[in-house]
Amino acid sequence: MISNYNYGCYLAQAIESVLAQSYQNLELIVVDDGSKDTSSEVIDFYQGCLAAIFQNNGGQGAALNAGIARSQGEIICFLDADDYFHPDKLAKIVAAFAAHPQWVQIAHCWLSVNRDSVVTNATLKSLSQGNVRELLLQRGKYAWAPTSGLAYRREALLQVLPIPPRPRAADTYLTATVPFYGEVGSIHEALMYYRLHGDNRRAHSDNIAYLIEQREDTAYCINQAAAKVGFSDRFDIQQDVDYRSLKALQQGGGNWLEALKILWLSLQESLVIRRSLSDTINRLLQRGICALYPDEGKAILRLGLRGYLRLKLSRQAPKNLTTS
Repeated sequence: MISNYNYGCYLAQAIESVLAQSYQNLELIVVDDGSKDTSSEVIDFYQGCLAAIFQNNGGQGAALNAGIARSQGEIICFLDADDYFHPDKLAKIVAAFAAHPQWVQIAHCWLSVNRDSVVTNATLKSLSQGNVRELLLQRGKYAWAPTSGLAYRREALLQVLPIPPRPRAADTYLTATVPFYGEVGSIHEALMYYRLHGDNRRAHSDNIAYLIEQREDTAYCINQAAAKVGFSDRFDIQQDVDYRSLKALQQGGGNWLEALKILWLSLQESLVIRRSLSDTINRLLQRGICALYPDEGKAILRLGLRGYLRLKLSRQAPKNLTTS
């Protein structure tokens, strides 16, 4: 299922990547969420190859709700219109679900590409597998993939529908609730191409209020799901190290005691989620800087740690001197 909003310039590539799958027992549903660009023309061009839904703009959750309601398959894969699939994506997802009947959600790795579909980075991170309910109740997170790297059993999705308006990112809601109905699986292969471009680089990256809202909404979703299936434990948002570092940044930073607590929580989180050493160091640096130096922290959120360090190094590098 492809959800689209004003990505007409990328939509054809997303559609073609589904039509070119090595596994062909599929239905392609494209939900256009009130686009005002050329998206409708692109979708019309592929009429006969897909089922199209045109609706007023309601956000990602509303688009996925409409697509799921229209779908008939036992497995549902999501694809944002600015991303695209590897040709063997569906074949490997179907095989993985068949081999692991206890899995209700599968996440896989991805390749980052730019506006021109040139690969810029390979994200072959270690993704969580098995029963992650305790991780959600203790840490508020586990290692999963963005929307285009997620696939679900239909029966599990039906347990948590409809996707609500908040969290505003539908994948946040799904990854926080579906694991209460079974185990999650992962595939350590890059099976989709995640596009980084101006729009999604800027979106909410340093909007602190929005990022805090997302963490609060996630905690609420976890606890609602836990209550629904009969768990007595609840997630304490003060154990969410991202929430703590964002709140410290919002409050002006500079509290060394809180920064030390955040670093300790971050290290504990990496150990239980089994993050790689480089990922652990990245998160420690980012969260520590956010907690202590708000202006620098906002720059890191906007640029990423690597981009931030490159900018700092370029500013400190001596300029070439020329004489005439």
